[in-house]
Amino acid sequence: MSETASGPLGHRRAARGAAGTLVVVAMALAVLGGIGGSWNFTGIDGPGLPASLSWLRLLDTTPTLASLPKGPVLERAAVRGELRVGVRRYPRPAPPEAPTPPEPDAFDATLARQLADSLGLKLQLVGLAPEERGTALRNGRVDLLVAGVSDDTAPQPDIAAAPGSYDTGRGEVVVLRRGRVQDEAALRGASVCVGEGSGYAGAVAQRYGAQPRSYPSSVHAASAFMAGECAALAEDSEVLQRLMANEEWRFYKPLAQGLALRADASVRLVEGDAASRDYIAAALRRWQADGTLAKARSARAGNLQFEITLLKDGLVCHS
Repeated sequence: MSETASGPLGHRRAARGAAGTLVVVAMALAVLGGIGGSWNFTGIDGPGLPASLSWLRLLDTTPTLASLPKGPVLERAAVRGELRVGVRRYPRPAPPEAPTPPEPDAFDATLARQLADSLGLKLQLVGLAPEERGTALRNGRVDLLVAGVSDDTAPQPDIAAAPGSYDTGRGEVVVLRRGRVQDEAALRGASVCVGEGSGYAGAVAQRYGAQPRSYPSSVHAASAFMAGECAALAEDSEVLQRLMANEEWRFYKPLAQGLALRADASVRLVEGDAASRDYIAAALRRWQADGTLAKARSARAGNLQFEITLLKDGLVCHS
């Protein structure tokens, strides 16, 4: 009697094929396990991939940023060889007798650098006051605007925002331990210091009915709060947690946590350039996934902790 595909021969072939597959899978798992877990696999492009397995990158079908199409805004920057990015600017803490000139916001500048590097272009940072930003985009003085959450309440149909936010943190509200605001209900109508471009301004207004008061930067907002100009301070939780660990912040306490940003800290550009907008959105998604934005937020927290700590004991002017 002959052996057919459904008979004994077929069964033996199927068994051998299954066994071979199991061997291949077992070997792959052993290799990807790091032969004892000596490295961590974090994805095809992750830092844990050994050189001996670099061929696995051929399986990755995710397009690189360089391969994505660019629209007129980014193409003009490429021809120029330079990406011009508008950012927030403000003076850093300094002694009254030696004030410092306004400098670009470090968090904005970090993202601007990432964008320029992804395009292989030089970067020109352009510090802009809030009232200058829309005009600077419209007249081509800057290609992009990286300046936190827009404070503009009126719609601007000629300016677009790339989907996504480059600030994805959670906020807290802190108050004086013995101040008049001791619970969330007391925030209604109370003044809350926030840095210009902060997404927590709209958050405290909507959630608590508070009155946000904007200052040129988070450092200025913290300074104003410490000087008693506001009943509370709203800021990123990582920043406040670092500050609350300092001895000089023992007079303050957290009042509300888990505050979500009311709006996206978007990268803005002129309306009508969908390709450039999509490129920026893809870059933000990539940097959100690989931890780049998280590292930038952590660096911002460290910088702010240092700058705000300089305000103690009148070391620098609080204005």
